[in-house]
Amino acid sequence: VLPGLVDTHVRVLDEASPSMPPDYALKLLLAHGITTITSMQAWPYVGWALNLQKQSAANAIVAPRIQVWADVRAPTEKETRAMVREAKARGVAGLGEGSVLGPPELIRAGLDEAAKLGMNSSWHMNFRNCPRFNALDAAKAGLRGLSHWYCLPEVLFDGRRLQDYPAGYSFSDVNARFRESGRLWRQAAAPGSEKWNAVIEEFLALDFTFEPTFSVYEANRDVMGVSHAQWLDDYLHPTLRQTFVPSTTGAFSHFYDWSSTDEASWRQNFQIWMRFVNDYKNRGGRVVAGADAGYMWTIPGFGYVRNLEMLEEAGFTPLEVIHAATLAGAEHLRMQQDVGSIEPGKYADLVILDRNPLQNLKALYGTGYPGLQADGTVAQVGGVRYTVKGGLVYDAPALLADVARLVAGAKRAAAAEGTP
Repeated sequence: VLPGLVDTHVRVLDEASPSMPPDYALKLLLAHGITTITSMQAWPYVGWALNLQKQSAANAIVAPRIQVWADVRAPTEKETRAMVREAKARGVAGLGEGSVLGPPELIRAGLDEAAKLGMNSSWHMNFRNCPRFNALDAAKAGLRGLSHWYCLPEVLFDGRRLQDYPAGYSFSDVNARFRESGRLWRQAAAPGSEKWNAVIEEFLALDFTFEPTFSVYEANRDVMGVSHAQWLDDYLHPTLRQTFVPSTTGAFSHFYDWSSTDEASWRQNFQIWMRFVNDYKNRGGRVVAGADAGYMWTIPGFGYVRNLEMLEEAGFTPLEVIHAATLAGAEHLRMQQDVGSIEPGKYADLVILDRNPLQNLKALYGTGYPGLQADGTVAQVGGVRYTVKGGLVYDAPALLADVARLVAGAKRAAAAEGTP
């Protein structure tokens, strides 16, 4: 029995894709023991997400409890502050991924207003802004957490000012952007160096949170393996599949002409990035388990568990992984009084399994893993048996079966329409 898991970064709840209903993501999340999520919403869909939040709180829908964070984008400081105030008034808990794009003065205004209102924040930094406003600049301006890793290696530059871009590079070329991103961490200060340690100490002093979302980038180092994960056959919605296949028009479909050299670069990138995250954790820093599934061959629930496995790869012990996925996440969301651990007075949020995930984190996958039986045979074992949200018990395999039926129906409909 574990505390309910916390996914601090979900962005698949979006009515912009009517063919992929919210049930798809919400049931996948709940079936993997995730009882609390942060929904990062574009501004036009904040009202829709807040309505889902209310329905979940009333148990009118099958869903984890939802905390809504919003993107805030405005052309002036005055309008930025006004949007932050409006977000707060509507019930938004924090400024989420992609917030307050533009020059540093707009970013500072948004963060300052959020701090005055007691709002939280965790951003996907705008990579175009990194040279003039990096992750540490944002943290000093009031940002509370960093999603992904954009604008973090730049903080660690020592002996250079700008990323070493090739001649002819364009931010608009997604294929090139991800290719060069795979070379970025090697341009930073060496792990364990004076610069490296000084940057970690600065973030620690600011009580900053890192949300590395490792799994959503894993295809960059192994696109063949990630795109053929065993759960994709039954649980990948065709609407998502269309956004994953290699294409020059998609925002995250850059795997054309993706080379062995690109994958090798990304493996090296991961090694340094993981070292930073693990060093930060070892010195007392907060690292949480946000997955951002729904991009680059990752899907909700399954992508979250894979993210936990990659935290272990980074150097976390299994117990430290569970801490990142529970209490650390609750603290980041300022919900530790209610969720994140099993204690009197908190919600009865539980994950019940028949295998110990401290022995094998794969026990959390809905599809389980091949395990040795008492009679010497090998069979598929593991998977969450029950997810308990606020005392309400959900049959996790039944939720997965619902999603499999939904996906099968969507595939039939796509086939009838001639959609690949």
